[in-house]
Amino acid sequence: MEQPLTKEFEVKWADLDPNRHMRHSAYNDYAAHMRVKILEEAGLTMAKMESLKMGPILFREETKFYREVGMEGSITITAALSKSRSDGSRWSFVHEMYRQDGIKAATIEVDGAWLDIEKRKLAIPPKEIADLFLSMPKTENFTLEPSK
Repeated sequence: MEQPLTKEFEVKWADLDPNRHMRHSAYNDYAAHMRVKILEEAGLTMAKMESLKMGPILFREETKFYREVGMEGSITITAALSKSRSDGSRWSFVHEMYRQDGIKAATIEVDGAWLDIEKRKLAIPPKEIADLFLSMPKTENFTLEPSK
């Protein structure tokens, strides 16, 4: 298995709920931010997406919670591609979130695609984006699906 992409984030006061642990939607916010950051680092910046008139969208987002996260410092999130069409038009990521003490707090799985932001329709990205996706770290059970 390839090493997943990893980023560390500081837990903010605004991430907590009245029970003094991270609110459920903050987990997904961090995963979304992680995906944007790894795309930027791979060269697919917001400006580049704007010039291509394309953006990522989600069809499904599933979070499994294992342990609480509080204000005890930071969280580490991983990202690995679990599925992609060969043209990069549809894709899935798996994120794992770890507390500062190394205990897994959550797993987040997302399925997504590319949206043509002018036509408001699903789109097949340019080859450079498909190549970018296929070069990302993959899960052990990664599936490459044929283009439709």
